[in-house]
Amino acid sequence: MRHVIAVAAVLATAGAGSAFGQTPFTPATGPACKDQSKEGFGLWTCPGPAGYVVRFADEGNIVSLTIAPKRAIEKVEGPTAQWRGAGKAFGDRVQWIMRAGVPRAAVIRTWSRVGDDEREVQELSVFAINGETACLVGAVEIHTEKANAAALARAERAADSRCPEK
Repeated sequence: MRHVIAVAAVLATAGAGSAFGQTPFTPATGPACKDQSKEGFGLWTCPGPAGYVVRFADEGNIVSLTIAPKRAIEKVEGPTAQWRGAGKAFGDRVQWIMRAGVPRAAVIRTWSRVGDDEREVQELSVFAINGETACLVGAVEIHTEKANAAALARAERAADSRCPEK
């Protein structure tokens, strides 16, 4: 009986470890990123897992990000998402949802301005990734109860779906 419990504990730990291994975090700023900024226009590209990158752009009041394989980032037509930026505009890291070693979804904290009163909103933006195509599938307002868990659950669902055809 003791042997069965020990085996069950090992399997449970291994399962939990692989779940965490499937959601790596990468930086969204810092020395690992390639800065291509010019005066009045911020532009930097940060590495993700399995040869993917995220390109961030900040034109002042309009910000955007693009998710794609590094080899295809220059060929992507238009950003994955674009909005009226506020505050930091982008969080410090990207969380990736992997399937068979390939990124299939991502979550990043974002700041935006919305409405006529231009109030600042902070969200966890969720993106689906299908090869060279990525799309925004939703967001969870940061003040929502258990916002991180809700965003991760939405990203897990996004990892198993497809972006609409353009």
